[in-house]
Amino acid sequence: MRGGMFGPGTLVLGGGAILMGAFLAVGFLLPGRWSADAATTLAADPVDVLRYLDSPEGWRAWTPWPDSVTRSGPERGPGAGFVWSSRELGSGAFRIDDVDDTAVRYSVDVAGAGGSTLRTRGTVTLTPGPGGTSVRWHEEGDLGRNPLMGYWALFMERAQSTERQKSLERPGEAAADPPTG
Repeated sequence: MRGGMFGPGTLVLGGGAILMGAFLAVGFLLPGRWSADAATTLAADPVDVLRYLDSPEGWRAWTPWPDSVTRSGPERGPGAGFVWSSRELGSGAFRIDDVDDTAVRYSVDVAGAGGSTLRTRGTVTLTPGPGGTSVRWHEEGDLGRNPLMGYWALFMERAQSTERQKSLERPGEAAADPPTG
């Protein structure tokens, strides 16, 4: 008795190809954009919290960055930043774009695959109130139209919100001893 037109190997490989094609098609349809939010109230004056937001050294005191960075721009305010090249985190740049008494806006560019740049923009807003300063951190990015990155974007909101919330706990602890400069 002779078997069918397709042997077991052909069926397995064909089925795998169909599943991979469906996986990539769904990934291509997923949005590449993501946003994340975190908030807390710190028992500190807004001016003390701002010292951790208007300088690259302040950011490095309360948020995780590669160990080896090179400073760029002025010491504080718009244009201040740093660049890095790390085996774990790749190459990138952090820059403070705008600062006022109530908010700091920044951007982070990370070198992506194929010469692309993955850009994150964020705003940290300070609101004085009873018991300290309310801090709201909003961040958003675009991972592009890569079908694999569409899946990654699904997880970015939760992952980034969790990481931002952890970072927000640090300036409250450090505000009693603000950075100088």
